[in-house]
Amino acid sequence: MDVAGWKDEMVGVRKMIGQFASIDPCEVKGMRAPFLQGGGDNQFQMLAENNFTYDCSWPTRTYGYIDAETALYPYTLDFATVQDCPIKPCPKCSYPGLWVQPMIDLEDEWLGSNPQCPTCGNVCSMLDGCVIMGNQTKEHVYDMLMKNFMRVYHGEEDEFGFQEGNKAPWGLYMHAAWFFGEQKFHFDGYKMFLEEITNTTKYPDVFIVPVQAGLEYMKKPAPMSVLQNWGKKDISPFGCESIENETGKYDKTKNRCGGSQSCRFNVDLPADGIQGERYMAICKRKADGTIQNCPGEDRYPWLGDHCGGNTPCNDCTA
Repeated sequence: MDVAGWKDEMVGVRKMIGQFASIDPCEVKGMRAPFLQGGGDNQFQMLAENNFTYDCSWPTRTYGYIDAETALYPYTLDFATVQDCPIKPCPKCSYPGLWVQPMIDLEDEWLGSNPQCPTCGNVCSMLDGCVIMGNQTKEHVYDMLMKNFMRVYHGEEDEFGFQEGNKAPWGLYMHAAWFFGEQKFHFDGYKMFLEEITNTTKYPDVFIVPVQAGLEYMKKPAPMSVLQNWGKKDISPFGCESIENETGKYDKTKNRCGGSQSCRFNVDLPADGIQGERYMAICKRKADGTIQNCPGEDRYPWLGDHCGGNTPCNDCTA
């Protein structure tokens, strides 16, 4: 896609989220390319021109997978990147101040699937793509996650000796369907993993935060003693005081959804492979508190018609 195509896609998604989820569109600060198929300089030029802070679509095998003890930290594209490009194209130009949150590739349980490393599992960027071999149990999920986590957090032995992990920000990315239906063991294993790494006695310096919070820390790093002293205070990049107290932008009297409503559409977009009946849940109220109705059945929110005629359909202009 060209720059305009990326803008139609990603700015359009941000406008839809703002409109139908009744939130400030400026809260949508980053993006992930569909199927991790990045757009190189066209994509990053669009991000730089449209008030986006970061991209999180770019996997790294060189600084992940079985070498994740030397994982990449988030970085800006002020200068040329050292990151490998497993899914071309990748950006080659400079975009000062625009952040990349690398997707540190994982190693799954499919031993022998990689001819370059017969004793290794296969590489996967998202949990949906990781293969769990043998009995489909929560313990298998837990073991796979812990193996990858400990490689970054602690390190591991290789042919050159013990390589200490650099504790780079390490993300787990998945679609919601990974948890549902017959896949409940995924959720149970994932929950076991979270319960383990949030044990502050074993892992006193582990924080589970969204990408944007991690980037705020990268802008102004602070030693553990300072972070511990700040605690939940909003002065900390990992603070949650206003979330728990429902103040500031988390004030429940603002951006009220008012409950959800299900909207029905008759879709006829054969060029995009979308036809027939579709449903979408939206908020009953707009971000300003006024009533929001469903778009017309023939106005399915899509490219070029992001909000199906609903207003104000604002984008982030800050």
